[in-house]
Amino acid sequence: MKKLLSRRLIFILSLLVAVFFSFIIFELKILPLKYYIPLIVFVFVILILLYRGEKDKENKHLIKVTILKAIQVLISIILVVASLYAMKGSSFLNSITGGGDQTIEMDIVVLKSSSYQALNDLKDVSFGANTAIDAININKTETLIEEEIGDIEIQPFTTHNETVQALNSGTVQAIVIKSVDYETLDDVEKGFKENTRVVKTFEIKIPSVKANSAKVTQEPFLIFISGTDKRGPISTFALSDVNMIAAINPKTKQVLLTSIPRDYYVDIIGMDGVTGKDKLTHSAKGGINCTIDTVENLMGIKFNYYAKFNFTSFLNVVDALGGITIDVPKYDVIGRDDGVFTTKLDKYTIKPGVNDFDSKHALSFVRERKAFVEGDAIRGKNQMIMIKAIIKKCCSPAIITKLDSVIESLEDCFETNMEASDIKSLINMQIDDMSAWDVQSFRLEGDDTKRAFHLATVGDVTKVNPKGLFINEPYAESIEKAKQYIQIIMEGKEILKVKEE
Repeated sequence: MKKLLSRRLIFILSLLVAVFFSFIIFELKILPLKYYIPLIVFVFVILILLYRGEKDKENKHLIKVTILKAIQVLISIILVVASLYAMKGSSFLNSITGGGDQTIEMDIVVLKSSSYQALNDLKDVSFGANTAIDAININKTETLIEEEIGDIEIQPFTTHNETVQALNSGTVQAIVIKSVDYETLDDVEKGFKENTRVVKTFEIKIPSVKANSAKVTQEPFLIFISGTDKRGPISTFALSDVNMIAAINPKTKQVLLTSIPRDYYVDIIGMDGVTGKDKLTHSAKGGINCTIDTVENLMGIKFNYYAKFNFTSFLNVVDALGGITIDVPKYDVIGRDDGVFTTKLDKYTIKPGVNDFDSKHALSFVRERKAFVEGDAIRGKNQMIMIKAIIKKCCSPAIITKLDSVIESLEDCFETNMEASDIKSLINMQIDDMSAWDVQSFRLEGDDTKRAFHLATVGDVTKVNPKGLFINEPYAESIEKAKQYIQIIMEGKEILKVKEE
């Protein structure tokens, strides 16, 4: 025991721990050299001074020696813990960056009134599918089905309407459809989901979107931000409720968030077998790459990266940050003239002015739309207000003590095709100068009283609603204004104040 507690052995072990810590922090690459070098020098100097102070051949200062040894051991433990946290942070960045495969869920659907309970019950029955859309993945699903129950034949249809009618009439006993499409079949026939059930879901992997890499600390870049509320893995196809363009200029420290309404009526680009106009949110049926292509076509831009998150889970970041402060604008509220509104979710009463939110209040705040005269337009504005507040707090010195909890809150709810090295470079830059960022926002506007009778990914909707479904018809002048603001950011010019249309 005496040898184990010898000053020389403790010093050697402490040096090894310090070397390990130095290597981990250097490899993490988020601490600027102007901080890294003094930190490492300080650690080694302290260890050496402690070792020299423990020298006491005549045993005259045993208490002093014992205290110095304890301090040395404590410092070593702190360095080990710090190294482990750094490794955890690096591992987390590696897990959420670089893209990764997307997952398409394909459902096998039967009528609820039928006797079919499992895939094996569907041997020798007729299948149907809308092969005019996503024929490739329907063929892949056909192969997966045949691996389990033997040969089948899928009867082709050209619209979802035809496919639904074939199932209802008994022409086919089961249909093959993408899960994210199944979610919208009530737009084809009211109550369809309630009258059917899924007997099997297959998963198909496809490559994610490749990044158009930029020097993120030296030049401006564009990120497409997609927010979903679907439970399960973030890589799974899901309708996007939040669609934003983030124009970021690291030189001028400016960020412009441009929000696009989920019901914006746009040309759908890049989805197999789909041509024509539809709600922007429906472009996500073709994966985030389809939504990116659609927005790029709408705005005349080229994205460098995407960031995808589950909006409900993402708001756990609010709690990890110790809450968030929001200056709530005074909106036109239905039935009131003081701007106070009650959220449908959890029935929170929110007043105009400064509010401190936890994650539950934050989620209720950004979900609310029916309380406002302008409806979904206000929900989009509130989503941007929330994201701006989160970015602001994440860029403050307070993030240093909360970094671990923020990392844990983001696990399994965030994905980007940026490389980990790019994010580390941005963190390094922020720690280096601790500059405040100017985060501004703009929302694309349109006429949300318009209706459509045909949606490119859904088909004819007049059977369910002869008046058509609500859409948001884009205002050309709003799109042009957004393009101008984005261009100003990309050119490194200063926007003093974005003017909302």
